[in-house]
Amino acid sequence: MRLDPLLLEKAERVRALLAEGLEHLARLGVETAPLRQALTDLDGPFLLVVAGEFNSGKSSLLNALLGAPLLKEGVTPTTDKIQLIAYGEGTEVLGEDLVLVRFPHELLKTLRFVDTPGTNAVIQRHQRLTEAFLPRADLILFVTSADRPFTESERHFLELIRSWGKKIVLVVNKADLLDEAGKAEVRAFVSEKARETLGLAVPVFLVSAKTGEGLPELEAKIREVLEREAARIKLASPLGVLLRLLKEGRDRLSAERERLSAEAERCRTLDALLERHLRQTREEFAGRKARLAQVFAEIEARGERWFRENVRLGRILDLLNASRVQKSFETEVIQDAEERLLLELTDALAWIGRRERDLLASALDLIKTTRPIEAEEDEALKTRLQEALARFSPEAEAAFVQSRVEEALKATALAEAGAVGLGAMIALLLHGLAADVTGLTAGIAAAILGLSILPRRREAAFREFKRRLAAIRKELEAALEKALEEELEKSAERFRVLYRPDCERVKGELEALEAEAQRLSSLAEAAQSLKAALENP
Repeated sequence: MRLDPLLLEKAERVRALLAEGLEHLARLGVETAPLRQALTDLDGPFLLVVAGEFNSGKSSLLNALLGAPLLKEGVTPTTDKIQLIAYGEGTEVLGEDLVLVRFPHELLKTLRFVDTPGTNAVIQRHQRLTEAFLPRADLILFVTSADRPFTESERHFLELIRSWGKKIVLVVNKADLLDEAGKAEVRAFVSEKARETLGLAVPVFLVSAKTGEGLPELEAKIREVLEREAARIKLASPLGVLLRLLKEGRDRLSAERERLSAEAERCRTLDALLERHLRQTREEFAGRKARLAQVFAEIEARGERWFRENVRLGRILDLLNASRVQKSFETEVIQDAEERLLLELTDALAWIGRRERDLLASALDLIKTTRPIEAEEDEALKTRLQEALARFSPEAEAAFVQSRVEEALKATALAEAGAVGLGAMIALLLHGLAADVTGLTAGIAAAILGLSILPRRREAAFREFKRRLAAIRKELEAALEKALEEELEKSAERFRVLYRPDCERVKGELEALEAEAQRLSSLAEAAQSLKAALENP
């Protein structure tokens, strides 16, 4: 087929687009055989494919157009292979489902007719053969029958043809069964339904292969196409195939995007679960500190009573005895504070240690109860969470947190205490408080100058007691808070390791997918623009 310079330039653009489409679609796993065949067919003859349901008269129509009983006819499905009808003489089997029939008719010098098996028959192989050949067609003569024009199954088949972007001419065969009014009615009906199905008007010819009615007009249309449009149709045809496969590729990307988006959403959900866990842990930790504060409040209340009852003029001699003062203070004020503080701290440390286990269990429940993403990936994450739960030891974590508390305390007021445990540290803190009180009260007794001075000295001593008690409380709470934050940071990092690598993978795959989708969209826009330019010069 000779092309003018303008069409030659467009032909090169068509080839470039098809080649680029092949590269991208193959990478996506789309079946590209129709596109490879379309590239090959660009250099081949014009293919006019005759398609339609069985017993619509396709073979008889071709015989009538060629003026010879070339193809077998019958009321049952007779065409069981794709038959290429070319110029010449003789028959050649090209494959299991493909036969080349040569016949010396003038029309066949510039085109090849293709006779296809009938659709909507009980023999499904015939349907598959016809559907598989559609991408190769340059122009399709779709044959329906006047006694049952435009059936629902024919509508579905036309939609398939439209999806490949093929030009269509509708032929209503067996027009000899209708009177003039019937012909007008059928033409109008078929034209309207075709427009609804295809989204555009297509030529409709009423013919009779039996009597020859309408055949001259149909042949004239074929010749007109060959003379005026064949080259453009030939170039536009593979672009329709490309557009169809690009849509399939975009659909695949869309499905993959949906899957990856679900995975990304799961990542966001797990991130939110972690953030909620950290926030709730800090909020609930306030309650743990409140229980410590209650112990200190009771010590302070007992201390106030002790100062009021013991630091007075009548107890001057007792105040001068430091050991008696300290014993009295420890008995009446400290009491069981050491045990209670240690109990509250130990309970808080154990609670902190258990919080990571709660996080892992919550994440596992979340994965189990949400919509599965993909069985293999879901199971992998579940397995990692279950293994982390199995490895997790609340006791070990509590011991770790306790070591952090001890380290924090050693770094402050108890730096001289050496390698002592948490219980010993609390004892040292409270003993130091008692020793401070001994020094305070002894100083008060030694410095009494008159009755008016004692109350002021006592109040000053009580304020110093409260300051030192508040400092001890602050040191304990700060040490516990520091340990909590270190544990939360370590726990959060261990948790993120379980799923964040997947999230980074998903992020990368989504970015690559979006880039590929953009390339396919750009390619489709270019193909659609070129196809429109070829079809509507």
